[in-house]
Amino acid sequence: MRMGYLAASATFFAVMALASTSALAADCGADADADEANAKCYPTLQAAVDAALAADLPLVLPRGSYRGPVVIDYTAHAGTGFELISHGATINGTLTIECSTDCFYFHQEGTLFINANAPGYAVTVGKPDLSDPQNSIKFDHLIVNNGGGPAVQLNYVLDADLFIVADSGANIGLDIEQMQFSTLHGAASAPYGTAINFGPGYIFANTFQGLDLEASPVCISDMSNKTTNNTWNSPYLNCQTGLIYGHKTSTLGVNNWQLGGAVRASSVEQ
Repeated sequence: MRMGYLAASATFFAVMALASTSALAADCGADADADEANAKCYPTLQAAVDAALAADLPLVLPRGSYRGPVVIDYTAHAGTGFELISHGATINGTLTIECSTDCFYFHQEGTLFINANAPGYAVTVGKPDLSDPQNSIKFDHLIVNNGGGPAVQLNYVLDADLFIVADSGANIGLDIEQMQFSTLHGAASAPYGTAINFGPGYIFANTFQGLDLEASPVCISDMSNKTTNNTWNSPYLNCQTGLIYGHKTSTLGVNNWQLGGAVRASSVEQ
């Protein structure tokens, strides 16, 4: 009776495997959705990105693993944006989002995991020289882990709505170089440094909403005098030091910080 069950099960899974293969082939053939590009239909993730950009289509990442690094340069659609739709996909490697000038409306939809072991940032948004402001962008649910270096760098972000979990195995979870009139949710950690680091660019008129900052020596490092008029709504800080700031740092506009048991000093001026 047991042998019959195993034989039936093997037959069932073989049929299901053939059905899945056929479905994938159909998705990539003449019957494919002409309104979107499917990443599984291309030999590499970068090839899928390039094809989606060339055709001005959203790129869909079905659940599964994809090899990075990948660069999304959506300069050709700087005025209309690019949509990256993830159904719980994982990119093993780094992700860079950039343009050659001002660009608008990049949208990461769904849950996307980035797993890297790189010495640099796992995710970089905008160029480090701040030459490509990222306007009105949206990240629905971006989960980043970098075992070898910092997790996420936001270089020049404006009017954005961002949910980011930025976990580093090194010194910086989330590095905000320059950001204005944006909203940030999520979490960050860095066991050998700072969960969130600010500056040296202008960071003002932002709302930091319900952030979870922990498992780091320092939760927030703000040594810049260009960080002004931001609002923090109920962040949870559970680091040895909650905030490090400089003598020229203006008020952070904090509302109702919740401190965890690991906190030894809520704030330290340096």
